[in-house]
Amino acid sequence: MDQLHDKFLSMMNVIGSDDETRADDCLATARAYLSANLGKTWGTVPDLIQSDCVLAVAADLFNQKDARNGVMNVDSDAIEPFRVSADPLRAAWPKLRAAGVLAGMGIA
Repeated sequence: MDQLHDKFLSMMNVIGSDDETRADDCLATARAYLSANLGKTWGTVPDLIQSDCVLAVAADLFNQKDARNGVMNVDSDAIEPFRVSADPLRAAWPKLRAAGVLAGMGIA
């Protein structure tokens, strides 16, 4: 089980075994994307920042089910649907750059 399992479930308000399994898959996928993209650099990123990036990317992946064809559908009359980025690591780039890791947006 991922060390961020409980924190992610609480953050995403996950209830139920099907969503919990999907949440674990999103955490594993987020780690795989970050590791594959950053290679050896990922190992040099401090643990706290790694965790923050993994949670942010996993949250985007988890919410993709509500974004068919890249458009987030919101169940509210006050909010219009909006487009979701196709880049699964979009949430991690500013966090990594703030930590001094040159990554994302054509950098790397």
